[in-house]
Amino acid sequence: KNGSRNEEYFKTLDTSKEKVREMKLGKLLIVASLLIGSSVFAQDGGEEDRECTRLRVVANNAMGVENYKEATEFFLRAEAYCAEFGKDNYDRLLACVQNVLAVQEEESDAYYAYLDTLMMVWEKAEEKGFYDEIDDISRGYHYTLMKQAKYQKADEYMSRGIKKQGTKIADEVYLLLYYYNVYSLWFIEQDAEAKEALKQRYIKEYFELTKLIKEANFAVSTQETLTQYLAQVITSCDDLLPAVPTYMESLPEDPAEKKTALMNFGQLLIDQGCTDSDEFKLIAEELYKLDPEDPKVIEIILPLKSCSERIPIYKEMKERAFDVVEKNELQYKIAACYMNMGSYNNAYAAAKSVTGANKSKALKIQAQCVAATANSCGDSTFDRKCNFLYAAQLMEQGGMDGSSYRAKGPSQEDCFNNNSPSSVTLKCWGVTVNPCK
Repeated sequence: KNGSRNEEYFKTLDTSKEKVREMKLGKLLIVASLLIGSSVFAQDGGEEDRECTRLRVVANNAMGVENYKEATEFFLRAEAYCAEFGKDNYDRLLACVQNVLAVQEEESDAYYAYLDTLMMVWEKAEEKGFYDEIDDISRGYHYTLMKQAKYQKADEYMSRGIKKQGTKIADEVYLLLYYYNVYSLWFIEQDAEAKEALKQRYIKEYFELTKLIKEANFAVSTQETLTQYLAQVITSCDDLLPAVPTYMESLPEDPAEKKTALMNFGQLLIDQGCTDSDEFKLIAEELYKLDPEDPKVIEIILPLKSCSERIPIYKEMKERAFDVVEKNELQYKIAACYMNMGSYNNAYAAAKSVTGANKSKALKIQAQCVAATANSCGDSTFDRKCNFLYAAQLMEQGGMDGSSYRAKGPSQEDCFNNNSPSSVTLKCWGVTVNPCK
């Protein structure tokens, strides 16, 4: 699905694999030379027969001249023959096999043969207690390259390695390869329940790896690629929303961690355009319970609240605000909410307190309130019409056109019939207008 996007996705994956291949070849040559320098004829102790010694000497000599293929052959023979092989020799053997593997044509018979050998050596070293967990990420990655890829094994070792190394990971490209392996596990899973569990994990891993990328100050392109990978599984609200209940059940107990997890998922819902859903409302409400004073939480929750619910929140925010501009912005929002609710007296009073950049918009709210209540404010029809004059004045004070309101005010005939009063006090608003001048 999503052809063009998938092409880009697999292109970035191939680039990641090629980077690992180039990176490892260079490092392995250095590692091999260091191992030679440390002890060419190192022995593990104890009496060894001549054949065991001969095999190891030949292997070390071949390694010394960078004939890693021959070194691999004789180290393997020594490993099978000698009673004691030791960690140093396993390290040399691993370095030699990886150097030979790195120069093979990918997916050739020789490539898979050496890859199988590498995995076998790691397994034997682990069985004998000589395995170094520093190899976990590399070992896990190599499981994915086998002719019959072992994604579960790959996950076991890469997950452990990334967790242990954290921001000290050798190269950020491994984060992408690890995440792709989780995707592979999800993709091949046939059991519906297990597949859903892997989707949940895929989402959580995205947040964890995003955090790691940020803490380690890795490249922006790494984060962008990670997000592309997420989009292979999460393509719409239909993919995401069913995962919310299970996600909510598995939230951390710690309030701070719980808040972070909810913020992460909430942002994902926002990015996917799922803010109209009940699931988004559930997350927003839970966030607000956890931290009602966090501006980011308030930003999430406010669009979901009715005006009557927003007003006390705005008032609390205004009380906590120190910046005059912010206070005025919140005061205007309070006035606008009252206006939308039809609470005109409250809206008028709130708008009257607004200053600064929002003053003109606040004057418009005042004018609308006066006009909306005109027919119920005044003892006579004439007095009630005078409200529209005040509404027009408010509009004009804010630099807006008030002619539509003036047209509804007293006409010359109204003035004549009412003895042309020079002033009328509008008792609802406590102001005086001059209707007949």
